[in-house]
Amino acid sequence: MYKVLYLYPVLKQKKDRFIEINKKASLIYKEYGAIEDDTFQSTLIDAMYGCKGMEASVELHDDETLMCSVSTFSNKQHHDIVMEKVDSDLRIEELYNEMIKLIDMSRVVRGEFEKV
Repeated sequence: MYKVLYLYPVLKQKKDRFIEINKKASLIYKEYGAIEDDTFQSTLIDAMYGCKGMEASVELHDDETLMCSVSTFSNKQHHDIVMEKVDSDLRIEELYNEMIKLIDMSRVVRGEFEKV
């Protein structure tokens, strides 16, 4: 399995719109072959068990919440094929343009991971 994770600082008053945009994008990802594409609301991001909390990776302001999205693909090649199609879809461009009005993309943390 191959996963792409995003951590988003989102203004609390804009969270519902953020979720709506991600749900629309998720349908497009799945249309082009993503196995899963889910959005999650943080419930606990504090330091515990000797680990740093997620707030150490993503600076959150008092009026923000941390959201996460996880996209799942079979492998890196599958990811690349799906994303080439997704990135060419004008609907994604429209959703991205809406998203950048809601959040500061320079504060979003992104990573790709392969199951070991």
